[in-house]
Amino acid sequence: MKRNTFVMLATLALAYQSPLTAQEAAPAAPAADRSPSRVGLIDMALVFEGYDKFKVLRDELSAEIEKSDAEAKVMVERMQQKQKDLQESGLQPGSPEYEQAERGLLDAKGEFESFRAATQRRLARRESDMFKVIYADASGMVQRYAEHVGYTVVIRFDSKGIEDETAPAEAVQRMNKQVVYHRPENDITKIVLSALNREYASRRTATPARAASSAAPARN
Repeated sequence: MKRNTFVMLATLALAYQSPLTAQEAAPAAPAADRSPSRVGLIDMALVFEGYDKFKVLRDELSAEIEKSDAEAKVMVERMQQKQKDLQESGLQPGSPEYEQAERGLLDAKGEFESFRAATQRRLARRESDMFKVIYADASGMVQRYAEHVGYTVVIRFDSKGIEDETAPAEAVQRMNKQVVYHRPENDITKIVLSALNREYASRRTATPARAASSAAPARN
C-alpha cells in the first residue's frame, strides 16, 4: 500500500511540475534577431551617371555605333549609285542586261538590310551587357558597404527635389516618389559612387573596362 502511494505521488509530481521546470527540461529555441533595422538609400541614376567605368563603356559603344553608321552609309551610297546607274543605263526593262543590273541592285539592298538587322541586334546586346555589368558593380558595392556599416535594407530612390525651374510634368513625377523624407546620413549614393570610382581607377590599367570589381569599400 505504501509502495503504491509513493508511485502515485511521484506521478503527480511529474505531471504538475512548475512551468519553469518544464521549460528548462525542453530544448532551448534559437534566439530571434531583435536588432533594429537600419535603412539606407541610393540614387542609382546618379551612380550610373557618375561612374567612370560606365562613361568608358558608353563611349566605346558610341564609337562602335558611329563605325556601324559609317559602314551603313557606304552601303547606302553604293546602293543609290546602282539605282542611278540602272535608271540612266537606257536598258530596256525585261532585257537580260536590265535584269542582271536589277538583281545587283536587289542584292545590294538585301545585303544592307541584313547588315542593319545584325548590327541592331549586336549593339542592343552590347548595350544590355553594359548595363548588366554596371548594375552588378553598383549592387555589389552596395551590398559590401551595407554589410560593412550595418545597413539591413537599402532602397533605391530619386534624390532630386522640386526646384523653381523644375518642369510641371517632372515636378508631378517627383511628387510621386516613394521616399518623402530621409536623413542625410541615410543617403549612401556618394559613398558608393566614390568607392566604385576608386576601385575602378585602381584596376583600370590592369584589367579591361568590362572586368567586375571586387575590392572592399572604405567606410566613410
